[in-house]
Amino acid sequence: MTILVTFCFVMLLVAASFALYRLLAGPTLLDRIIGFDMGAICIVGMIILLSIYWQTRVFIEIMLIFSLLGFVGTVSFVSYLYSNPDRLWHRSEMAGRRKEEKHDP
Repeated sequence: MTILVTFCFVMLLVAASFALYRLLAGPTLLDRIIGFDMGAICIVGMIILLSIYWQTRVFIEIMLIFSLLGFVGTVSFVSYLYSNPDRLWHRSEMAGRRKEEKHDP
């Protein structure tokens, strides 16, 4: 059981490092939001694995609070971005889209 928990913890660390990379280097804001959400999910998974490894139920409340904060943070970021669609894309992409819309009959 210890080997399995350790393997899963290492895999979650790898996934969290990919999420951190996407969070820092994401070309768009939506990529950064997805990186944040993925990182929050990885951290909740690590808390669950630590709870299993230490055979305690103390971390269940912490896991629930952290997952709720991750969910609310993601929803608030997305609702903020969709309140003004110009924030979703780079300005050059938006300019290209507007040119295409003007040329359509």
